[in-house]
Amino acid sequence: MRTIIIPIFQGVEALNILRTDIFRELSKQKDVRMVLIVPSVSKLNYYNQEFNENKNLIYEVFDNYEMSFFDKIFSLFKVHLLRTETMDIKRRLRFEQTGNIFRYYIGLFFNRIVARRFFRKTARSFDYYLVKNNDFKEIFDKYRPDVVFLAHLFGDIEIAMLREAKKRNIKSVGFINSWDKLTSRCVLRILPDWLIVPNLITKEEAIIYHDVNPEIIFVSGPPQFDLYKKVSFTPREKFCKGLNIDPLKKIILFCPIGKAFSDSDWNIIEILNKFFEDGRLKSNVHVIVRFPPNDIVEIKDNINKSRFSFVVPGVRFSSERGVDWDMSLNDLQSLADDLYHSSLVVCFPSTISIDASILGKPVININFGEIKSNYFYRTTKSFYKMSHYKNILRYGGIRLVENEHEFAEKINDYLENPQKDSIGRNKIIKEQVYELDGNAGKRIADFVYGLLD
Repeated sequence: MRTIIIPIFQGVEALNILRTDIFRELSKQKDVRMVLIVPSVSKLNYYNQEFNENKNLIYEVFDNYEMSFFDKIFSLFKVHLLRTETMDIKRRLRFEQTGNIFRYYIGLFFNRIVARRFFRKTARSFDYYLVKNNDFKEIFDKYRPDVVFLAHLFGDIEIAMLREAKKRNIKSVGFINSWDKLTSRCVLRILPDWLIVPNLITKEEAIIYHDVNPEIIFVSGPPQFDLYKKVSFTPREKFCKGLNIDPLKKIILFCPIGKAFSDSDWNIIEILNKFFEDGRLKSNVHVIVRFPPNDIVEIKDNINKSRFSFVVPGVRFSSERGVDWDMSLNDLQSLADDLYHSSLVVCFPSTISIDASILGKPVININFGEIKSNYFYRTTKSFYKMSHYKNILRYGGIRLVENEHEFAEKINDYLENPQKDSIGRNKIIKEQVYELDGNAGKRIADFVYGLLD
């Protein structure tokens, strides 16, 4: 029996591993034992309810990670070693939030000096040898894994797990599970033996910004998008009945970005409600508001709720917004149905823009909204300038609207001409999804399984 250790500390890890063919295909292998490392007993019980028939699945709770002195030093240093447009924007936003001009310029100056291959290589070497951490010794001694599969190499806990695997000569596979992380988080403190990336853009970013040898990079496609090639969409009559929608109405799907990023979410809902009241929407429409799975939701009473349906997906393991959430298979079915039956998708900068493009839906991105305390950091305008999002805006498949007038105008335009800008959306799919064949998860599972031989 060969053993794979897989940490599931974040909701996105569960989404892209447990809810895709990565997990399903590996579960079919009778000679493979998977050990899921989870951060709490509540999560263990939660996943065990769903996967209790898998006899080769074992859970371990790990909730006592302690950072040593050098661990903290290199954790701080990793941010300065990455130089991208996104990191410059985030540094600027932090300055606008705090007003600490000294910290801003010192950080910028330091970044321009050390964000180079030589310093990254040197930092990784010292990181590997100086950081002493035995937190995972007991787990590795107990299961003696053949492969460690890590989907969040930007987190210090999983770097500690990778360091332990390296010291024991255990094969390690890193999985970049999102299109933005290589340019927006930090450098990879330690490099795995193999790196799986979703597309050719992220492969290039791994080489340029993180010094990854191209020979160890495997391009798989994003497994979360396999959903749209495999799911059976709910018939429209049944779908609309479940949300109390007239099936003859056109549906606008609005996906808020969440309170952590903007104060504009409810403002946009109020604007849509105003469009109904003053007749600016030409078509007979209904709005579905689908909140993020990790947000704290507040539904107010200052709109006509008969024109709206609210979807609050996911399970939250914490009362605060963060990474501790999960989306079940029913939530993913709901996501696919909401997109499939919509005529138009409205959102802030989000992966939803790619989901909508895959299903051939016009996409409007909001580039205006409420600003509180005169801080630009509480708006979303800056996010459109970040490296990963500029990659999809350049094709013209997504329309940014700068004010209410443009918003109403573009809604009506897309409702009447849904094929408009479809060429740009197809280019987004080709670039970001790599291969839209529904087999990305299987490719990853086959790659990991192949390393066991």
